Amino acid sequence: MAGVICASAQAYLDEMGRLLGGIDCSTIDALADCLHDVWRGDRQVFVYGNGGSAYTASHFVTDLVKTAAVDGVRRLRAVSLVDNYGLTTAIGNDINYDQTFQFPLEAYGREGDLAIAISGSGNSPNVVNACQWAREHKLKVACLTGFKGGKIAGMCDVHINIPSDNYGLIEDLHMSVGHMISQAFKARLIAEVSKG
Repeated sequence: MAGVICASAQAYLDEMGRLLGGIDCSTIDALADCLHDVWRGDRQVFVYGNGGSAYTASHFVTDLVKTAAVDGVRRLRAVSLVDNYGLTTAIGNDINYDQTFQFPLEAYGREGDLAIAISGSGNSPNVVNACQWAREHKLKVACLTGFKGGKIAGMCDVHINIPSDNYGLIEDLHMSVGHMISQAFKARLIAEVSKG
């Protein structure tokens, strides 16, 4: 794993606290607003990432569909593109691993949908290709990144960056950001119900 490491638990926690204090909360609220707009338009959300970010993508979708659900309110249609192992491995084996997210996005994605990329480096070819395709086909694109955002930083309508080169901290904070977004999105659904 590339990137720096912390030599002790205290160093890790100190660095996490520093990074938490620097998160741009307006970008988190902006993504919650995007999700609310997608929900209002009955559009779909597609989330994807590699390695640890793949699990963050799955967890985020679980929170968006189940945890953010409000009784009596239509559910958000969100899908993790990493959860179909058969399709992912078929694309990687038979076509090219660089197409593992673009290929299903081409099948399912439509103009006005939302693609959410989660990537520490922001440079993984399969993530970059999916973001590029999404932009070209008029999907909104949101990115959760680390380091300086990588190649996908310039492809996002909403960019949430954890400015660190420690993958553990980046992935921990991406998970926390996902929880923040899910709760903010649920609050918007609750407000929708209270408006009647």
